[in-house]
Amino acid sequence: MGFCRGNWRTMLCGLAMAIAMLLGSAVQATPPAETCFVVSADAKVPDPTSLRCTGVPQGYSEGTLWLRVPIAPAQARNASLAVQVTRFEQLDVYFEHQNGVEIPQTVTEGAFADKWHVGGQLAFAGPGDVPTQAVWLRLEGLESYDLLKLRIVSGAAAQRQFELTSLAIGAALALLGIAALFNFGLAIGLRRRFFLWHGGWSAAVMLWGVVWSQIGLLVLPGIAGTITSRLATGLACFAILLAALATASALRGILEKAALRLLVGLGWAMFAMGVASGLPGADITFFAPLLGIGTLMSVAVAVICIATAWRMGHVEGRDLAISWALPMATLVLTLVVDLGGVLWGGGDKIVMLFASALQVVCLTAFATTRLGALRVERDTAIATGKRLAELAERDPLTGLLNRRGFLARCAKDFGGRTTMPFGLILIDVDRFKAVNDEFGHQTGDEALILLADKLKTFEAAHDCHAGRLGGEEFVLGVSGIAGADLRRLGEGVRSELAKCPYDAIAPALKITVSIGIAQGLADGPFGPLYRLADDALYAAKRAGRNRVVTVEDGSDHGAGSTFTQGAGAPHSAR
Repeated sequence: MGFCRGNWRTMLCGLAMAIAMLLGSAVQATPPAETCFVVSADAKVPDPTSLRCTGVPQGYSEGTLWLRVPIAPAQARNASLAVQVTRFEQLDVYFEHQNGVEIPQTVTEGAFADKWHVGGQLAFAGPGDVPTQAVWLRLEGLESYDLLKLRIVSGAAAQRQFELTSLAIGAALALLGIAALFNFGLAIGLRRRFFLWHGGWSAAVMLWGVVWSQIGLLVLPGIAGTITSRLATGLACFAILLAALATASALRGILEKAALRLLVGLGWAMFAMGVASGLPGADITFFAPLLGIGTLMSVAVAVICIATAWRMGHVEGRDLAISWALPMATLVLTLVVDLGGVLWGGGDKIVMLFASALQVVCLTAFATTRLGALRVERDTAIATGKRLAELAERDPLTGLLNRRGFLARCAKDFGGRTTMPFGLILIDVDRFKAVNDEFGHQTGDEALILLADKLKTFEAAHDCHAGRLGGEEFVLGVSGIAGADLRRLGEGVRSELAKCPYDAIAPALKITVSIGIAQGLADGPFGPLYRLADDALYAAKRAGRNRVVTVEDGSDHGAGSTFTQGAGAPHSAR
């Protein structure tokens, strides 16, 4: 086994074992062992002595194949024949009993009448009142004897089985359809190819189930028979291609490109063979072994790729391994083991449909869980980013907007109000250096916090934003107030700030502020308006502090602007 070390050698060994497994197994099922046959152009039921009961019939594809299937005594009364749909042109069924042979029940390609049932089966009821000894089948245009599967079952049991089959297949198809829509939605919303391919695989398997189970005959009865079988083969191969694309998409960036190209290449080869096998005149006996080999090779490469990714510690490999394990094992099982009429006669196909539905639910659940985790991480990152952005726009001491935050918030909330007046109230604490020198910086910081808390109350009462521009300088940006109203607001701010309980911080501590007010438009430039308010503030300082000075003409940004002094309490000069 030393040769099988390394990625490529491991993959080649896997392919070799897959081919050996296929060639060494009885891949195709056959009718019951007691079945006897004869190839004849005679339209009448042949003499039993002319039948052969050993070997395999030859030359029947261009002629008429007669089969005689004995019925066990325990099933003789009320027996029915169930046949899995395959490629033929016409099927006549005769029930043989002690009185002779019944009138044939006939179905032809494109006309199954009331003989078809959900689950890809045809049912022919025997005479319930007379014990039957055998059933005869006359097949014209049968493409492959190896693909013919039939069973004898009692009429009552057959009806119950068909009902259960319909219910189970309907549930599986519904799951596949819902999963397809869900994955397509994820593909559109997240723009990820994996969900596109996986949704396509779900849709392809669902369509294959609709065609194989014959539910499609409710809408298109004319496709019954060979057309249905060819469509089912093509859709199955298309599903293998989509599964390869989905797996390669999930493992892109994890495995070597060459390995993924091999996987996708096998998928395309399977799809090409599926299309070719469905063309008119195609020999299914030639394509069947090739399709089996190609399927096993595709599964082997996919298993190696997924196992390698899982072994490397990637969660994608783990999720694919868990979800694809059952469908892959089932697919291989159906190729190397004859499941006959298990699960109410649905055989390997109904087993594959159930496994696919389970895979869709499993992998979709894994993907949804991972997306949910990614969404939580994204939401957490967004929330953290918002908090950091908010902190970047806030003064850490007072919690007010800093200069950057103040400008951004005013531009966002007031910038669109092109004709609305905007007032800038610039506030500066009087003689704050003396406060720090006399009471200490800790007391000064607590006084600024108290002052800031009072300014926040104006934000709640007016359409404005409060900020700290630095040091002991604060600002209010007010929208919708102008003239005398703006001056009154400024006086109210000065008065309220002077009333704050500073003595609770330090006995004998008293603080006043000087205010400069400028007026402009909300969408106007901030710089010139700030310079006007700053000039007014310095005018208030020069006039004795603890007062409000307003720029009389906000539109004049020159040195000739006039200032109006509010009625503040006199304050001694520094």
